[in-house]
Amino acid sequence: MSDTGAARVKSTAVLVVGGGPAGLAAAAELGLHGVGCVVIEPRVTVSRRRPRAKTTSVRTMEYLRRWGAADALRAAAPLPVTWSQRVTFCESLSGRRITDFEGAFGLTTERDDRFAEAGQQVPQPVVEEVLRGHVSRLPGVDLRLGHTVMALAQHDDGATVTVRDDAGTGYEIGAHYILGCDGATGVVREQIGARYVGRSDPRPNFNVVFHAPSLDTHLGPAVQYWVVGAVTSGLIGRLDLSGTWWAMIPGVEAAYGAAHASELITGLVGTPVDHQLLATDPWTARMLIADTFRDRHVFLVGESAHMNPPWGGHGFNTCVGDAVNIAWKIAAVEHGWAPPELLASYEPERRGVIEQTVASAESNMRTLAGDLPRDEPAIQHAKRAEFHSLGLVLGYSYAGSPVVQPTSRQAATIDVTCYTPTAEPGARLPHGWLPDGSSLYDRLGTGFTLVGPTRDRDPGVAELMARAHRRQIPLSLAESPPSYPWRTEFLLVRPDQHIAWRSGDPADIDIDLVTGHTGRPAQRSWPIS
Repeated sequence: MSDTGAARVKSTAVLVVGGGPAGLAAAAELGLHGVGCVVIEPRVTVSRRRPRAKTTSVRTMEYLRRWGAADALRAAAPLPVTWSQRVTFCESLSGRRITDFEGAFGLTTERDDRFAEAGQQVPQPVVEEVLRGHVSRLPGVDLRLGHTVMALAQHDDGATVTVRDDAGTGYEIGAHYILGCDGATGVVREQIGARYVGRSDPRPNFNVVFHAPSLDTHLGPAVQYWVVGAVTSGLIGRLDLSGTWWAMIPGVEAAYGAAHASELITGLVGTPVDHQLLATDPWTARMLIADTFRDRHVFLVGESAHMNPPWGGHGFNTCVGDAVNIAWKIAAVEHGWAPPELLASYEPERRGVIEQTVASAESNMRTLAGDLPRDEPAIQHAKRAEFHSLGLVLGYSYAGSPVVQPTSRQAATIDVTCYTPTAEPGARLPHGWLPDGSSLYDRLGTGFTLVGPTRDRDPGVAELMARAHRRQIPLSLAESPPSYPWRTEFLLVRPDQHIAWRSGDPADIDIDLVTGHTGRPAQRSWPIS
């Protein structure tokens, strides 16, 4: 539901500060688990003139599927996946094609055994609009648009937040937990005394959005066109099929870009084109990670915790991953089946993923359009990791987390370009399709799920179910697909679809450890069959 001027609640389980992708994802995850939250967002409407992110990754689409919103996003996307799955490098839109990257960003129209949902090219404002609609229909979610958080104060039982509404009236609201999803310029990071660590790239960048209904290209459909070796080098692409285009030009100062936007567009197209300039946006690439993601009841989520360059399309997708990780854990604590100690695993799990993502984006930034020769092998070598990065998108792991099965095995080094499914503890559950055409992920519960060779309750399964019942931990069962490589093993899967424990006998699974309960035996390395 949304705030419509009715009597406002004075307290909530979770207050989400910021209603961008991270905040809306957190609300969607909390709503899935039936935990109430209030989302405070200053923007009443979402502007489509600053499209920002345009890549919704395979992993984010899997989360959207879990929330029941994947189909809605695909229906709202101006560019259907069937239109193009290609990135094209060229001399200009009217010039010579140099090379293509097919199946970029996990885009495919074919069913793939590795994932439940293909990627989707869609402007971030559309993602936000779809998620606003989704969370507004969830019981217990209060989306307050036009409201702004001014300050917060923590106390023993939570925090009190001072808010100003769209009429300028101030009010206070209490919450057990605060999620700071208010981005790089928000107040939450400052309020808890956290600071960014890292650097900014010295080169300027300039974006434009323009309307040119007559603009087309003989190069055929592509989700991005990289113009290299030209007077104006950069990226250009369609935002929709009705003549709205975006362009990103590295190395252009704000003042020059504003004065010469039409010339820059002409340079990318290769010939003058009738157009209407809709928006300009100078920006700087930043590689920043907060020195802490938490202070007591407050957690930094998304860009309030980290910023990375857009190269590779990982920015807002990483923010969604943050939101899912902390939200399911807060839900477990609020429902009483996990202790507050579970929340201490948020930063150890997400920091490593974020560091890998920032490093990958920074690596992609080393060779931008203006740095590349008009040479197919050189471009394929330099840019493959930017467009084929399922190893990073799906292959990250929470191994080593305090709430994941300890093991003496070393975590494998991620190959960004190649995803190899693994059932090692901490990894995302390897995907599989079931005989009826549905996904294994569709069989997972909202709590923990034991994926195994049979649904029959052998003694080990019954013993684990009994222990979970005593702890009131929600645990469901799902049978492995017939051709699943790990069909003979039992995989305990968390609500975020990552493997918490792997064993040949469910009786060996430490349900206390993976839910953060204290008073357990000292950690040791359990054998993995």
